[in-house]
Amino acid sequence: MNFRWSFKHSDKDSIFDQIKANRGISDSFIYSSISDLPDSSLLKDINIAADRIINAVQQKEKIIIYGHDDVDGITATYILYDFLEKLGSQNHFYYIPNRLIDNHGIQQNFIDKVKKEKFNLVITVDGSVSEKKAITEIMGLGCDVIVTDHHIVQDDLIPPALAIVNPKQRDCNFPYDMIAGVGVVYFLIKRISEITGITDDRNYLFWVAVGTISDKVPLLDVNRIFVKEVLDTWNTFDNNTLYKLSPYLESGINYSQRMNNIHYIIKLLSNGRDKNGNHKSMKLLVTHDKEKDAIIAEMQSQQKKHEAKLDGIRHYIRTKIPPILGNFYIFKDINHQIPFELLGYSASFITKKYKIPVIFIKNKNGIAAGEARGINGFNLVDAFTYCSEYLIQYGGHAKAAGFTIRSNKVEKFIKKFEEYVDKNQIAIEDNKRIDIDAVITSRELDKFNEYIKMEYSLLQPFGQGNLEPKFLLLDYLPKRDAQRIQFNKLENKIEQGVPYNVVFTFTDSSFKYIDYREKNHIL
Repeated sequence: MNFRWSFKHSDKDSIFDQIKANRGISDSFIYSSISDLPDSSLLKDINIAADRIINAVQQKEKIIIYGHDDVDGITATYILYDFLEKLGSQNHFYYIPNRLIDNHGIQQNFIDKVKKEKFNLVITVDGSVSEKKAITEIMGLGCDVIVTDHHIVQDDLIPPALAIVNPKQRDCNFPYDMIAGVGVVYFLIKRISEITGITDDRNYLFWVAVGTISDKVPLLDVNRIFVKEVLDTWNTFDNNTLYKLSPYLESGINYSQRMNNIHYIIKLLSNGRDKNGNHKSMKLLVTHDKEKDAIIAEMQSQQKKHEAKLDGIRHYIRTKIPPILGNFYIFKDINHQIPFELLGYSASFITKKYKIPVIFIKNKNGIAAGEARGINGFNLVDAFTYCSEYLIQYGGHAKAAGFTIRSNKVEKFIKKFEEYVDKNQIAIEDNKRIDIDAVITSRELDKFNEYIKMEYSLLQPFGQGNLEPKFLLLDYLPKRDAQRIQFNKLENKIEQGVPYNVVFTFTDSSFKYIDYREKNHIL
């Protein structure tokens, strides 16, 4: 696919000043720290939630955390579970549904468990803001429910919970609404700490960073503060699970290695789904030291099998994708080659390459599940709302959402979704471009060396919403310039004696080309 290049020649002299001007970066973005976190009390209902939890612990009530089986949900469940213990609770439990067994959302088996085991308080993490029916039933049992979530709020599905802590609520005054589920829980813990005077464990910040990165929320504002604090103070975290994982981690001497370590932990924690609300990742996080080694070994084995499965799925998808795609793509897994839990991964695999909305649909016993991944400016939840007459249930984020649908409604849904795409062509076309942050000529490569030495680290950490800058190098002549700047895997695609314009990124000591044109190509 040919992408359009979007760039402008800046009057700024340095590369760093070009990036700042083109991205609208302020000094507050660069130099923000943990002391700049917003006041937790700005979250709607957070005082109601905090007071109810404190009272439940003091009265020795029975508490259960209803989690979610992705890494954001696992880390959120863990820090809340651990904090309840520090708060003095000896009667709290967790339940993490297994998406391979349980349907999406709070199911009857969990409601029956609450009733049978006489729980007094349910706290949801990373979900349930649209669970009106289930939470109504739980509240009817005489059990209070506190919802902590970060997903889009659908007004007609808001549950009658005692408290809903979610920055996406219309009347919430919290200044940033794109935090992960674990971030919402962290602020709840912080608020309880402020009220009680009981200090929370600083190691929670590490798991907040893990959950934040895993959920692919923008690394801006609050999220950037969380992750930057962890990367900047890496050696100050002494969690016993980290100690057990240390033999498998890189030395962590720079941001890149530390991010690699977090991604390794994310992959490890992604394995471990179990039955009856259990999860191996939670067991790893909460169990005693002597048991951790065996759990890590088991999860590493699962991870290797998982990676092999991903390789197979990527190969299968490549054989099925048409050579040319339009402005969206829907894949129906009629051959049952893709597991339900990897539909989202599969959709993301295509979205990243083609920059279009993608949906993967799989049928099971007359009910189909769909997972979608989207692009900037195209809201999947809005799209599913437009198609809601055909859907059983839907929810998620603007760029990552899912639904269930009766199999006989799939074709009608596809036609309706296509209507929505037609109404949003401009947003889709706008994504088929490469945004360039700074422009230099081959004569100015010394400027790039200065940027690497002096300012490269100031923009980190890189991730969603704060991608590695893209640079346009004008008049790159391989036979003249390759000794000064060499691009991975570009040499065999171009002629040595022909000048090119090259778009590239830089990571640590590696230059990676993104796109290139011969110099005489009209930009």
